[in-house]
Amino acid sequence: MTNPPSISGAAGWRRRAPGGRDRRESERAIAHWEEKQRELGGEATVAALDLGSIDSPQWANRFLIAADPVIERSLLLLYGGKFAELLELPERARTDLPIVRQLPARFAELFLRGCSEIRKAAAAVRLEGEVARDDGRIEQYRAGFVSVGVRPRALTWLAFGAFNSRVVEAAGAG
Repeated sequence: MTNPPSISGAAGWRRRAPGGRDRRESERAIAHWEEKQRELGGEATVAALDLGSIDSPQWANRFLIAADPVIERSLLLLYGGKFAELLELPERARTDLPIVRQLPARFAELFLRGCSEIRKAAAAVRLEGEVARDDGRIEQYRAGFVSVGVRPRALTWLAFGAFNSRVVEAAGAG
């Protein structure tokens, strides 16, 4: 698996100021989970995510993935409306297909990497970078992932986080 490129390491692209709230969604999701961990003495599980509010503005960019030991078999369980829009997904998750068959090819490895790294790091993982699009523009992204247990000390785990992106013109375009 190759590593997605870093925004800061890309040469030749116009840089623009971050898009405010949207650029912070991954940090909001990580902070939300860390707060739940503090509140529950480090024993927070998926029940702490308030899955009933999936249609709320707080969940717009968030996702929940059932991570499989064979990471390519991981499944999207839930996601917010903005997440679906950005990744051209149906309104509700298809839990019968692995994420690599649902996500646009330009982002499949990013999500596999995030799911894999949170298990190894046992800490929040933040990924950002940019990818070339078929239309010649650049898509800049930011994602945050945290490992969430199904129950305390369970071997089964989920990946919770948020994703956002924006499309910009390549330097010299336009």
